[in-house]
Amino acid sequence: MFMKKRNILIILLIFIFLIPLLINFYLLTKYQNKIINENDITNTYQYALILGCGITKNNKPSKMLKDRLDIAISLYNEGLIQKLIISGSHKENYSEVDVMEEYLLNEGLEQDVIIRDNTGFSTHESIENFKKNYKGEKVIIISQNYHLYRSLYISDKLNIEAIGVPARKINYAGFIYRELREVLARCKDFFLYLKL
Repeated sequence: MFMKKRNILIILLIFIFLIPLLINFYLLTKYQNKIINENDITNTYQYALILGCGITKNNKPSKMLKDRLDIAISLYNEGLIQKLIISGSHKENYSEVDVMEEYLLNEGLEQDVIIRDNTGFSTHESIENFKKNYKGEKVIIISQNYHLYRSLYISDKLNIEAIGVPARKINYAGFIYRELREVLARCKDFFLYLKL
């Protein structure tokens, strides 16, 4: 009896670890060709969606967010995108969108180039907001590489034609934590959008 219970427990543990690994392997292999470096973009896009990811205590972009914004500015200056949608949290004492907008304006972008999405509290909300407001439009999604696989999966399930452009590749503080968190987030969103 003890051996039978132990075998069942081992099988359950294998599934618990195997399913997230298979989901992540699927997303990484399926969407790796949709992640394109800045220099390899050949078409002009109307929109780029910049996903928020945290600000500092003195209301400046975090290093990760700054890198996302810098890539967007570079793409705009090269004429590869026409409008920048900044999507993130927007609360009374914490606004990623305000900080993103201020940074872009300080870097010389005109106000009419910037579109605010104040209700992008998560990756899937940001992408669903894009779908709702710009149905049928193509988009470049800008984030770090590890985050783009899930973003592109969600876009695909919502029938949005998207590519991902990664911010520069460096190891930010808390890199391992973010990678592990993203593994779980990919599983969550995989099942959330599985039926679409």
